[in-house]
Amino acid sequence: MKIAVRIVLAIALVGLFLSQIVVTQFPVISTSTSFATPAFKTVAVEPLPLELYCPGAFAEVGGESGIELGQIDRIGEASIYQFLGSGELIVDPGLTTTPGARLVAVGDNQSTGLLSVIQSQGIARDRAVGLMATTCSQPLFSGWFISGAAALGQETVLLLANPSESDTLVSLQFLVPGGKISKQVSLAAGQTVVLPVSSVIFQEPMFSLWFETSGVPISIAMQQRATAGLSTRGIDIQLPSLAPANDNLITGLSVRSEGFDKPVLRLFNFGDVATEAVITAVASNNVVVLRQQVQPESFAETELDLTDGDYLVRVESTSPLLVGVKNTILKPVVDFAWLTQSSKFTDLTIPIPSYKTRLHVANFGLAALAVNLEITNGTRVEYQSFEIASLSQVSLPISGDSIRINSASEFTAALEVIDVPGYAVINPRENQNFGDALSVSVR
Repeated sequence: MKIAVRIVLAIALVGLFLSQIVVTQFPVISTSTSFATPAFKTVAVEPLPLELYCPGAFAEVGGESGIELGQIDRIGEASIYQFLGSGELIVDPGLTTTPGARLVAVGDNQSTGLLSVIQSQGIARDRAVGLMATTCSQPLFSGWFISGAAALGQETVLLLANPSESDTLVSLQFLVPGGKISKQVSLAAGQTVVLPVSSVIFQEPMFSLWFETSGVPISIAMQQRATAGLSTRGIDIQLPSLAPANDNLITGLSVRSEGFDKPVLRLFNFGDVATEAVITAVASNNVVVLRQQVQPESFAETELDLTDGDYLVRVESTSPLLVGVKNTILKPVVDFAWLTQSSKFTDLTIPIPSYKTRLHVANFGLAALAVNLEITNGTRVEYQSFEIASLSQVSLPISGDSIRINSASEFTAALEVIDVPGYAVINPRENQNFGDALSVSVR
């Protein structure tokens, strides 16, 4: 027992000795620590270059006869119209393009105030007559199309381009009545691909498309051609629409062929709950209100019985819908265009194509809207101002190099082109990029 006590006492003495050494060599640190007051520093950085892409010229499938298996050619050139603000264009394709064109600008300003570009092309072939025109937009990681058609007399082609320096895989999901069809397309850096939809689906009078990339943004456009027997019924080109929404706004629907083909409204409900859409079409002398049920993961199409006039269309629903209107004109040639959801702006600049063009500016708000126009033609600048009443639009012919539209409140806008080649509606999109300053908190 005494031995055990001695062992315990010895261990205690050693521990006491070691603790003294530790205290001597390493003084105890106080537990009360004070930190410096956080300092805020503003770090100025230049915005990333703004990059846009034009999808390029008309793609003819099957050769001029239409029966040459596997033959796909780009026909002619698409004209490029550009507005460059206070910046520098460091990648400039020039005035035309066939395979597609990349434009890159640097500058302090962003959005359409830095760079805004559109392309247009008139086509007169044995199997295709009409006008294709669209904005040139930023490459995207994902997006939607509503206007697909792949039945008899309806040809849809996808124009894909990867303007980045990295390879990517594009997942395509074709949403058809009653199901889904998936396909993947590999795009090497700098590669363009023309994909006839008939190689994936066939005899589907309507489909929507969802696409997503594996890591880098791409350019994708949907080109369409319509025929009736041996007669051409027009061509069109569409960029991805805005995401499905509960409140879809469509600007620039002009009915000019009463008694011919009525405008057709297409709705797609990608959700798992049925919803009711309330459709309001408003012109200066006519208002039409319709209701349409849309089942889950389903389409609904309805003809809009409208008298001649310029209409804005609003589609409201409890569940998000993808919405588009196919509109056909009779003169100067039979041609059609798809109108999809309009973006909202307070400041928009867009170039003007060298065709007969009308500007539509719409006010979907509850109060009157004051709008200012600045039209540039060479060195000459013309200014106009007007007021737009609630739920109405102003339509006027324009010509020149570019037009700037600004207002204190939000508006929507579209350019309508009706000229010798045919008919097109240009739906502008905002160009967005990172800002020019960061606020960093340093502790």
